[in-house]
Amino acid sequence: MFKVWFWFLRVLGAVYRRGAMRVATRLHRASIAKVGPGTRFQAGVRFDRPHRVEIGADCYFWTGVGAAGGCESARLRVGDRVHVNFRVLLDTEGGLTLGDDVVISEHAVISTHDHGHDPHNPPVPVPKEIGPGAWIGMRAIILSSCRSIGAGAVIGAGAVVTRDVPAGAIVAGNPARVVGCRAKAEVAA
Repeated sequence: MFKVWFWFLRVLGAVYRRGAMRVATRLHRASIAKVGPGTRFQAGVRFDRPHRVEIGADCYFWTGVGAAGGCESARLRVGDRVHVNFRVLLDTEGGLTLGDDVVISEHAVISTHDHGHDPHNPPVPVPKEIGPGAWIGMRAIILSSCRSIGAGAVIGAGAVVTRDVPAGAIVAGNPARVVGCRAKAEVAA
């Protein structure tokens, strides 16, 4: 009897998740400035300024993703086939561009503004671009002092990126340092 109830609850949960994703996707399509075909959103994805968000085709946003930015320069542009995982924080204050095929793993934080050395100073927006095919590892932190991450770059899990990352570089650590390079075939793919 326990197996029957367990199976029933699993099926019920799957049906609920699919339905919630359909509703969330429809709501985001109605509120976001531009959403490409095939893009899906799980329930619990939040965009503070949806009228300043453009998302390409076949993207996927997991639950808990938040994109926040309060000033006039706050913009988010997302390319095609971008995958943003569970509980990622995208700061769009200075403007954030994600190229095609970017993957952002769980709990990553991407910052596009700075207050200097005084938290009471007004935010200074810093535009940021993440190149096509870049992969940002779990719990990585990309600070505002990093203005660009090159195409095909890999940011290791838990890395704290404080400066620009060249195309195809593999960086890790705190502060992040180049520890290797991807093969040219991997970067081009």
